Amino acid sequence: MPPYFTPLANIQSVLIVPMYNPSEGWEHIFMKHYREFCDLLEFDIQVVLSDDGSTNDIQEAIQFLRSSLGEKLTYISAERNKGKGAALKAGVKLIRADNYIFTDIDFPYTAESMVSVYQSCLDNRGVVMGIRDKNYYNDITRFRTWLSKILRWFNKLLLQLPSNDTQCGLKAFDAIGGEILVDCKTDRFLIDLEFLLSANQKKVKITPVQVSLRNNVEFTKFNTLVLFKELANFAGLIWRYRIKG
Repeated sequence: MPPYFTPLANIQSVLIVPMYNPSEGWEHIFMKHYREFCDLLEFDIQVVLSDDGSTNDIQEAIQFLRSSLGEKLTYISAERNKGKGAALKAGVKLIRADNYIFTDIDFPYTAESMVSVYQSCLDNRGVVMGIRDKNYYNDITRFRTWLSKILRWFNKLLLQLPSNDTQCGLKAFDAIGGEILVDCKTDRFLIDLEFLLSANQKKVKITPVQVSLRNNVEFTKFNTLVLFKELANFAGLIWRYRIKG
């Protein structure tokens, strides 16, 4: 077992959900879409809720989830905010599993999409990356559309991955993929990109699966300062994985 794993259990599959200062009523949205996913799976998947140092008081919501999910829920909380990447890595470190799947706290993708990504991981092993269908751009702001298309253009030009849609927040992977994710240096938004670049560099199979957004998904606003920092991090990843090698 890799030395950085301090597992609570050896289990078949686990859902990792990073979170930071979720909106009011998030716990009910979480339960609704977790249930939809599990109903299609036909079993209740273990879930790790990885709190990236939320400053809002969410203890009542956590207690509600604990009473609803019992031993199926593991909640961990960082002392300070580091980013989505740090939260994902903390969740993967916690539980040693054969298969992992992660999504965002509001479950933005349909339950059918989540099952497709999970099943592809069982069938193909390695890493499975969700790729958003063309209707994705009908449901997001003009700025987010522009940002996504620019990033995808750069990805296509520079990265040579199976798909240029690296930032879809729905992915699944096996235990080897878990080791790769934990070894990534990125702590924030670009964790998805480094994860795929590292897996590709290590010749791990990457399988794209088309996914769809749920209706009426509300996206959080980008922090402009964080966005500019991530542009510098993007350049660093290109240097490390595509130029320096």
